[in-house]
Order: sequence, then structure tokens, then C-alpha cells
Amino acid sequence: MCKIISLLFVREKVNYSVCIFFCRFHKSKCFPLFIKFYVERNEHFATKLLLFHRDFPEYVMIVTYIFHSGYVIETERFSIVFDFYKDAKKSDGTYFVRDYLLKKPEDLYVFCSHSHPDHFNPEILSWKEKKNNITYIFANELLENKQTIGTGVHYLAKYAKFEDYNLWAQLFGSTDLGGSFLVNVNDKLIFHAGDLNNWHWKEEVSKEEALVFENNYLCELELLAENVNHLYLAMFPIDPRLGKEYMRGAEQFVSRIPTEYLLPMHFGEQYAKVNAFENIARQNNCNYLKVTHTGQSFEL
Repeated sequence: MCKIISLLFVREKVNYSVCIFFCRFHKSKCFPLFIKFYVERNEHFATKLLLFHRDFPEYVMIVTYIFHSGYVIETERFSIVFDFYKDAKKSDGTYFVRDYLLKKPEDLYVFCSHSHPDHFNPEILSWKEKKNNITYIFANELLENKQTIGTGVHYLAKYAKFEDYNLWAQLFGSTDLGGSFLVNVNDKLIFHAGDLNNWHWKEEVSKEEALVFENNYLCELELLAENVNHLYLAMFPIDPRLGKEYMRGAEQFVSRIPTEYLLPMHFGEQYAKVNAFENIARQNNCNYLKVTHTGQSFEL
């Protein structure tokens, strides 16, 4: 898309800085004012820009389930990997991340919420040898546990932020190790919970212990809710190992924070059980996206 715009600007002899401005903000509500201000003396060029602004489709976000808590988000300018554990094998025998994602020319951001082996695979640190434009954003807990010393990673403490020309991200709390990520993608708020959940274990511990676990979760949930009015997409654990009330944490989440779309994590291969959350999500005005296999993609 930006290459097409650049050619148009070069042909019409428009300043390069204005071209960059347009590439970043052509979907802004202020765009028509920009045209009036900058190119009102060039009716021909203004007409071309307005037609492009009208006809070019809105940003598309493609979300792909990799495995466990691993998800990939693709936009036209960059891609994001969350908590990579194992790659997803495609129907043609190739792998989604290794054979497709790492070969894309766009920027790649790799997030890791904590050092548990089902959320952190050291293989991700070797990806920078195959791809130059890769950025690592990890919870500070991985540094504290000496998992990634000296690897050129951006480490975030709780509530710390990372920001560049593509996105911004902030680390929130967890009820286990590390943290959870709030990420702004094309002005849409995305949340990856990491291991943040109501790990109540009611069928395995005393009522008092279960209550402590739940209160810890509700405190972290409230701290997040104080900073977020609405989420476009949340990736959240729904783990059947918790017993009869395995959906309790996810239900508390969507009832507290308005969430447009929710994808499940941390469920192994128990697709039927995790997809039972669809009815609860609907009751909370949330669109639940049913996952049926690794490598499944959703266009949002």
C-alpha cells in the first residue's frame, strides 16, 4: 500500500515528508483537512488522494492460533508473535512461523509474558539471525530469571511501556510469573493475558486458599480495568484443568471489561470444552472466536 502511495507522490512531485505523513495517517478523520491545507492549489492531485482515501479498504488484522498461548497478529505494516511455544504445521507440511512469518518483509515483534517453558521457547532468540527487523519485548521476569541476558531485548517492568512508529505496549500484572500485555495495534487495543487468570483450583485446595487465589486475580483485573475502557481483542486462558468452574476467570474478565472479540488460550487440545465459553461471551456482548485447530486464522 505505502509503495503505491509513494509512487503517486513522486510522480506528482510532493515532498517526501508529506508522503510519510500520508502513509501513516491516510485513515485519520483529519485527512480531508490535510488535503485542503496542503494541496488545495493542485486540484488534479487532490482528486487522486481523495479517491484513494475513499476506495482503499480499512486496516485488516489477521489473527492466527499457533498453539497453547501462542498467537500471531498480522497487519499490513507489521506482525506480532505472542508467547511462542510450538509452531503450527500447515496442511502442506510447512510451518506457519518458520516457513511463512519469518520470511515476510514487514517488521516483526516478539512478545513473551514469562519464563514458563509453555510460554517461552528459547528458539525465538535465534530468529534474529534469520530476520533483521525483529523486536523482542519481554516481561522483566525473564531477565530476573536470567533466561535472556545480553540478547538485545526490551524488558518491561509492571506498567512500563514500549513505543515506536508501529505500536505501543504496556505490561500489566499476572497471577503467576511475569505479566500480561496491552498493545495498541492500529488504534485498537489488544490484550494477551499470559498466565493472568483466576487460578482458583477449588477442587484441589481449601476454600480459604481458593478465595485468596480469586482475590489476587480480581485485584489484577481491577487494575487493568482502571486503565482500559474497551478491548478490541483479548486472548485469555480458559483451562479445563481447573475443574467445573474452569471458565470462571474468563467470565469475570468479559463481564468487567467490555471486549469485542475473545480468543481462548491454555487449553491443550480440549477444543469442545473451551468453545463452550461461546454462550457466556454472548451474554456479555462479546464475540467469542471458536478455535478448532492450530494454524486457524481469523480476519478481524
